[in-house]
Amino acid sequence: MVEVLKTSCSNGRLTLDEFSERVDAAYQVVALRDVAPVLADLPHPFGPDFAGVFRDEISHSPVPLPARVPDTVTGRKVTRWTVSIMGGSKRKGRWRVRDKTNAVAIMGGCLLDLRKAEVEGPGVVINAIAVMGGIEIIVPEGIEVELGGIAIMGGKDAHRLKDVPVLPGSPVIRVRVFAFWGGVTVRSKPAQDVGNDDGASSRGLSTERSVGPGSGGGEVSQAPLLSDVIADGPRDAGDELQRVLPEGTITIMFSDIEGFTSITEQLGDRRALDVLREHNDIIRQRIARAGGYEIKAQGDGFMVAFGGASSALHCAVEIQRDFDDRNRGQPDLPVRVRLGLHAGEAIRDGNDFLGGSVILAARIAQQAKGGEILVSSVLKDLCDLNGEFRFENGRDIHLKGLSESRRVYSVTGVAEDD
Repeated sequence: MVEVLKTSCSNGRLTLDEFSERVDAAYQVVALRDVAPVLADLPHPFGPDFAGVFRDEISHSPVPLPARVPDTVTGRKVTRWTVSIMGGSKRKGRWRVRDKTNAVAIMGGCLLDLRKAEVEGPGVVINAIAVMGGIEIIVPEGIEVELGGIAIMGGKDAHRLKDVPVLPGSPVIRVRVFAFWGGVTVRSKPAQDVGNDDGASSRGLSTERSVGPGSGGGEVSQAPLLSDVIADGPRDAGDELQRVLPEGTITIMFSDIEGFTSITEQLGDRRALDVLREHNDIIRQRIARAGGYEIKAQGDGFMVAFGGASSALHCAVEIQRDFDDRNRGQPDLPVRVRLGLHAGEAIRDGNDFLGGSVILAARIAQQAKGGEILVSSVLKDLCDLNGEFRFENGRDIHLKGLSESRRVYSVTGVAEDD
């Protein structure tokens, strides 16, 4: 079955999303009748009457019937170039790539969303060139990605790829980077609902399906993926957000929970889910009070933008205070959050920000300890003038993907506490 799906993906009958969904369905098969709905509209070697034999049983199959794909191989033109110069360029929806495609961002931003792309052949090479700009590449979960190349005073980042098993037979996405004062990011997202971009999956929600003993002899159980629950929040104001996002020099804050994998292993999925929801509520309430803008929520962390450095740092301080209060009440189950902040110019791309400033903020957050607020020297200088905050002496650290060491400072408190 997987070989049939792989062939259909290679010749353009299936997008990467559709391939991912059907491979998932293939591994749910517990009876011969369950094969039919997965392959019903695809060429296969099992004979012309294969689906017809099980026509009456398909409606009773526990395997969901995938959306129908085109009867013939697409004639859509192959995309070779995506270029942005002091602007923005996007490739989304159904588009076709073969062998190699090129993305160039010069003081601008490029977005390549491969979830609904038709990838012809066993894989594709993406030459990503970012000069004082940013390139973001999105792939479905489970698609194999190889990231290589060079970044000079910039970065290349694949840490947002979800750690899930590679789908058998999936095309390989090879990203070759040249970044100069720019950044290239590769991340995974759950499959979008086919034909419904406003569905739950496209908002960052997905389900996992399990079949096995205790599931009613092959019934499909559905539950939220723990790492996707963080996206469960207000998302209906996307257009309004795009109009009010700060421009020019902004402050970016990244957060994540220290040791959340260990928490999940200790508590199990259900109790860890409650902890994650509690964490989300605390973060979102503080963002709203500080006038920040939630840009992304993924796994157990947030990316937030602020129009001012002081408001961002006040928000970070209050977040840590809230978690200190929470942990005093639950000393047996502490939640320690790492926060990293940087201020600088960022490239606006719709409701997102790209570029070196974003990458630097993310890297700083990775270096923070649980309960710590770690900021760049730029942000420290901006906030030091008014004397509101207290900083430690600072330290030089090497950040992944950046050639030179950077000086960072831990925030130790606010002046009003003295």
